[in-house]
Amino acid sequence: MNSINQEMLCFTIGVLLLISNMIVPSDQSTPLAKTRVVLQNSDPDKNVTVHCWSSDDDLGTHELAPNTTFSWHFRVNLWGTTKFVCDFMTYAKIFHCTVFDDGIGNICQGYCFWSITTSYGPCLIVKGQRPICYY
Repeated sequence: MNSINQEMLCFTIGVLLLISNMIVPSDQSTPLAKTRVVLQNSDPDKNVTVHCWSSDDDLGTHELAPNTTFSWHFRVNLWGTTKFVCDFMTYAKIFHCTVFDDGIGNICQGYCFWSITTSYGPCLIVKGQRPICYY
């Protein structure tokens, strides 16, 4: 192999290694991993209205009766920048919160379950951990 081909091969391998280190996060969140987000109205008496969106998708507005859910699934993008935000409207308050980003993805590992009550607002429920709530 001549020296130009060897240099080109080394350069190409170096660039590929650099790119792979840039796009694969060092934490548990895996690019292109399938993730499900579930929002449950845990209030026994009142409806909750939710409106969720990302930079790519508007999931619309949904009226959740007591003990009903709204859910969706998606794949995390290569850059680890996938983010979904929701507004939760109860009879008493409006909550605005991020229901998925890279940090939340590391906590819920592919299944992000949010319980919504008029008292506590939206809370991320993860087995074996204390709820993470937006008051």
